Amino acid sequence: MNYLNFLKRNKLHYSNRWIVKYHDKEETKVREVKLVYNPDEYRKMKRPRSLHTQQGLIKILEKCLQ
Repeated sequence: MNYLNFLKRNKLHYSNRWIVKYHDKEETKVREVKLVYNPDEYRKMKRPRSLHTQQGLIKILEKCLQ
C-alpha cells in the first residue's frame, strides 16, 4: 500500500499537518512528505514551510501522479 492509499483509507487526527518538499521549483514531482504532529509549534519557527491538511495532501499527491 502506498502513502496515498493510506491517506484515503484512514482518517487521521484533524490537527495533523504535512510538509511537502519538491524536486523542482515548478512543484511537479514530490520528493518528500513529512508529518507535523504539533503545527502550532512549527508555525513559530523562523522559516516554516506551508502546511497541508489531509485532504490537501491527497490532492497534491494525486496531481503529481497524473
